[in-house]
Amino acid sequence: MARLPGRQFLIQQVSGTVILFEDGTEREIARFDPADISATAQAQKTIRDSELSDEDKCFAHFWSGYFYAHAGGDR
Repeated sequence: MARLPGRQFLIQQVSGTVILFEDGTEREIARFDPADISATAQAQKTIRDSELSDEDKCFAHFWSGYFYAHAGGDR
């Protein structure tokens, strides 16, 4: 699990799913299977279009890529 710099959002992998959510409310911003390149790409678009600050978006993209790289999915 990683807390984004703004301290409001967390990203974590639970079993085979990555979830980006708001801490405290548990409101989901994105949920995806990191082993699926299409799902990861859609999550990247969702992050880009979200209300997160630019810095939080940057870190959310980084962690999404990290989880994708370690998932060993459909490459």
